[in-house]
Order: sequence, then structure tokens, then C-alpha cells
Amino acid sequence: MRLATLVALVAATARALQPPRLARQRPTRLYNTAEVEACLNDEFPSFAALVFQNEELWRGLRDGSGYTVLAPNEAAFNKLEDKRRSQLKDPRNGEVVEQIGAYHIINDPVSKDDLYESSGVVTAGGRIDVGRSVTGGLFGIGGREDGGVTVNGARIVSSRQIGECVVHEMDDFAHPKVLDRYFDQLRIPGSS
Repeated sequence: MRLATLVALVAATARALQPPRLARQRPTRLYNTAEVEACLNDEFPSFAALVFQNEELWRGLRDGSGYTVLAPNEAAFNKLEDKRRSQLKDPRNGEVVEQIGAYHIINDPVSKDDLYESSGVVTAGGRIDVGRSVTGGLFGIGGREDGGVTVNGARIVSSRQIGECVVHEMDDFAHPKVLDRYFDQLRIPGSS
């Protein structure tokens, strides 16, 4: 009796220590971004107009096996002043707009949970901070984490998976606000 109990205990322990078996997903490679482009055009038209100006970035994504888009929703664009909206459309600000768009693209598929566990992420434009959203408190003190994620201060509202790509709907822009000072200038210093 004791031997049978010992064998059963060893077998149960061995099963418990094995990694969980995940359902195998069929590997796919996106050579075409048509589904993501359609999603952005339908649900985030203002952002699509902004990000599709950077054709070189978008061509690079077609060669990859998945990516993440941090898409500001229409409410984020509506919060902008009229002057800022016109600057985004001004062809003289094309270089700044391309750089802003690059800060909203991550060259790998990154889920909201992955972002929640990180402190920063490297986008096509550069590194930006990731944090956990907090509610309540006064001046950031005494608040409680609510399980949400912020990317450079912009909160992720919702996420959707399209093939190997992830589109996160944001309530604001995720680019560094220092880029805004380069609107209406001829070029960004240090750029080519």
C-alpha cells in the first residue's frame, strides 16, 4: 500500500513539474499588411492618414512576421488644438509626422500583458516608457493600480489581434512630446 502511494505521488509530481502544453498555432508570415491597413482605415482614419505617410516604415513591416501598432483613437485627435491638427496635415511637417508615426509602431507583436510586465518598449522611432495605470490618489500618491497599461502616458483602451499583428487602441499619442516643438521648422536637427 505504501509503495503504490509513493509511486502515485512521484507520478503526480512529475506531471505537475512539466510545462503546460499549449495549443500549436499555425505559423504565418504577413507579407501583406492589407488586413491591418483596413482595420486602421476603418477604425482609426486620422491615425491611418498620419502613419501611412511613412512609406519606408510600412514597407519594412511587410517583410516582418508580425508587429504592433499603438493607434491613437479619434478622441485623441479631437483633443488636439486646431493648430496642431493643421500642423499634422501640413506637408512641410512631413519629417516630424513620419517620426511621430514611427513611435507608434513596434517591430514585434507585443500583447497588452507583455507591456504590463515591462517598463519600456523600443518602437521604430525609439524607446518609450511603459507604465501601469493608476486610479485615485493625489498627485500620483496613494493611487491604486487598476490593471491598465500606459505607453508614454497614453492608456491602452482595447487591443485586437490580426494574424500575427496586434493593434492597441490608445486614448492619446505615445510619441515623446518633445517632437512637437519641431513642427513648422524645416528639419529635425541631427536627422538626415
